[in-house]
Amino acid sequence: MTRPSCVTTSLRDRKRERTRHDLALAAYQIVRDEGVDAVTAEAVADRAGVSRRTFFNYFPSVESVLTASVAEFFASLSRRLEDRPAGESVRDSLLSVVDDPTDLDLVQRIGALAAAGEASPHAKGLILGELHSWLDWFEAWLRERLGPGPTELQVATLASTVVGAGEAALRVWARHAVTDPAAADAPGFLATFAEALTSLSRPLLPDTAVRPA
Repeated sequence: MTRPSCVTTSLRDRKRERTRHDLALAAYQIVRDEGVDAVTAEAVADRAGVSRRTFFNYFPSVESVLTASVAEFFASLSRRLEDRPAGESVRDSLLSVVDDPTDLDLVQRIGALAAAGEASPHAKGLILGELHSWLDWFEAWLRERLGPGPTELQVATLASTVVGAGEAALRVWARHAVTDPAAADAPGFLATFAEALTSLSRPLLPDTAVRPA
């Protein structure tokens, strides 16, 4: 009996997603166990149990597999911010998302790369590149959430300030992770990020959402 094409496609898509996940996980494990300089296409493919050719079917470069977990985290963050109630304050939306334990595995991987980044400017640059790439989406989300009241410059400043708080939390967390590996757990980063957010002045993070009249 021939399977319906939609079922076949779904199975194929799940297999592709699993292979992509396995490659990203393998890259993280190599960073964790051997350091960022040990990450090569051959090493990642070997640990994931696939061929080098398969690696390049999923990722165009070693840099892209290193940042896959970071990009996945920000995609998840975007989805969860979009799901927050429209009348909720920006501050409460951000803290609710940061306190959500959904992405602990992804955050743990980012932590390994961030800790490696303390010794590798290249690794640090990859993470910060993903962070700043997300800034455009976040600025657009803020503009919609806050309505027409704030100026374009105010919204851009707010977006950059929040992203800067995330960058500061990542730097501080990574520094402690280098000297104390036990501190490199995902909840530790989320707590540090939440602390950075709450340290921002209230005028930058309004307590009430401003909606169009």
